Amino acid sequence: MNTPTISIIGGEGKMGKAFADLFEARGIDVLVADLNTKLTPEQAAKKGDIVIFSVPISKTVAVIKELAPSVKKSSLVADITSIKCPAIEAMIQHAPESCEVHGFHPMSGPGGITDLKKTVVVSCPVRSGKWSEWMLKFFTEEEAIIKETTAEEHDKMMSIVQGITHISSIATAMALKELGINVEDTLEFSSPVYKLRLDMIGRVLSQSPQLYAEIAVENPLNKKTITAYHDALKKLLKCIQKKDESSFIQSFEQAADHLGDFKEEAYQKTSELIQRSKDLL
Repeated sequence: MNTPTISIIGGEGKMGKAFADLFEARGIDVLVADLNTKLTPEQAAKKGDIVIFSVPISKTVAVIKELAPSVKKSSLVADITSIKCPAIEAMIQHAPESCEVHGFHPMSGPGGITDLKKTVVVSCPVRSGKWSEWMLKFFTEEEAIIKETTAEEHDKMMSIVQGITHISSIATAMALKELGINVEDTLEFSSPVYKLRLDMIGRVLSQSPQLYAEIAVENPLNKKTITAYHDALKKLLKCIQKKDESSFIQSFEQAADHLGDFKEEAYQKTSELIQRSKDLL
């Protein structure tokens, strides 16, 4: 199979640039187009064998609607955004019917894209062909873990993997602010678990607020998942307010039962992480 020319629309954004660098490092011809590049997005869309949309979530559908009609009839149109249903529907509607259509989502921030080893790449195939196969082969050779699913299932899982995770991190930091607690002071009393948790919160809050706002707001399924998270917090708060230890224990045990055997695996892995974190101090 020939090596494609890859056009990245939004190629000067963090994720787009990370992918451009990754492809170029493997000797693949990449055309980068963005708002201020000499090569316009429309020109890039017309030239690519694979056209990847890597633009802000809130602008993805509009950009696809504008540019997808310009792509070659034999090309693959793909996106690497965090929400799949709207993007894939737009590619199906606006790209030529002969085009391949595929959604991808690397489960890593831009900093992890230089090395896809053991990184989950979610694959949402719609119309497959030689360039889709080329992309999947590329990810496989990079030792990524390919998870094939539908756009609907992807968005449902992202409301958990991203939605609840991000909201709980942001909310924890908001609570510290509301309580007037200095983070550095808490570290003087820190347990290993708290330190790891705080590190992850700091990682989230060191990144783009616009990106996290779009991940939260643009996925309609987040309404249901965040409501469930909110209700769980209210239930636990009620136990605390009433000093109801038995109800708290019951909730704890029910949650633990739901995790099943994963608990033991998680305990072992986090114990190893805690020991490694101690070694880094």
